[in-house]
Amino acid sequence: MTDKFGRVSIIGVGLIGGSIALAMRRLKLANEIIGLGRRIENLKQAKKLKIIDAWSLKPKEAVRNAELIILATPMRAMPELVKSIAQDFKPGAILTDVGSTKLKMIEKILPLLDEKVDFVPAHPIAGREKTGAKYADAELFKNRWTIITPTQRSSKKGVLRIKRLWLALGAKVEVMSPKDHDEILAYISHLPHIVAYGLVSAIWNKEQALPVLRFSAGGFKDFIRIAGSSPEMWRDICLENKDMIINALNQYQNQLEELKKMMVKEDGKGLEKVFSKSRQVKEKVEKQDG
Repeated sequence: MTDKFGRVSIIGVGLIGGSIALAMRRLKLANEIIGLGRRIENLKQAKKLKIIDAWSLKPKEAVRNAELIILATPMRAMPELVKSIAQDFKPGAILTDVGSTKLKMIEKILPLLDEKVDFVPAHPIAGREKTGAKYADAELFKNRWTIITPTQRSSKKGVLRIKRLWLALGAKVEVMSPKDHDEILAYISHLPHIVAYGLVSAIWNKEQALPVLRFSAGGFKDFIRIAGSSPEMWRDICLENKDMIINALNQYQNQLEELKKMMVKEDGKGLEKVFSKSRQVKEKVEKQDG
């Protein structure tokens, strides 16, 4: 059974924050949802689209008496924001987030919180290369993973309520340590984005000497889609999870060197073996998604 929340404050009414709000409103999981953001136009649009009940540009006002506060801002903005409003949190309130990295964020935020605040970090592995409340989708989290990473300030009740919330939104839920989360995401999310940004930059540099982009097809367009994500968000992810991402990059570079050696040696069998293994991975992922 999913608990209903009283007042919910969503800080950052973009794609993820807006989708949470929209889904909670449709499922009647909150009495009132307040949106907080930096751009008044986006907040007004969220209100017009009935994503939120009301909005504010003042953090203290937005979190006052909130039973649930959801941080959906860029990663590096979270600690300073929490520092400015922590004293306004209602005793017993649950603070959660939707950030893509956990270890550093938790280390910075924990010391700022009163012991009466229940801090339950989470990360929905869902999204699109769009930003803003107008792209909110109540179905965004259906059959997608959400990872909860409890801290020493997470009560069993708080973890259960956040787990039930995400299950109600249609997500599959896993609970793990912040370290395991950051290492896993470095490989299955952060590394692919870095590769996409690097590839697109390399091709753009080539475009200055030879018009290659007009001949782009499906493969390159897949990378363009990934590279279209929020630059601000991915800047923060790279800096917050840099150690894990660098480890993943090193392993990836080693694999590229192996492929390069095979091409130099014209080792067709070796190349075919790697490509066949990659196809098996693709089939395994597709089977899991199905």
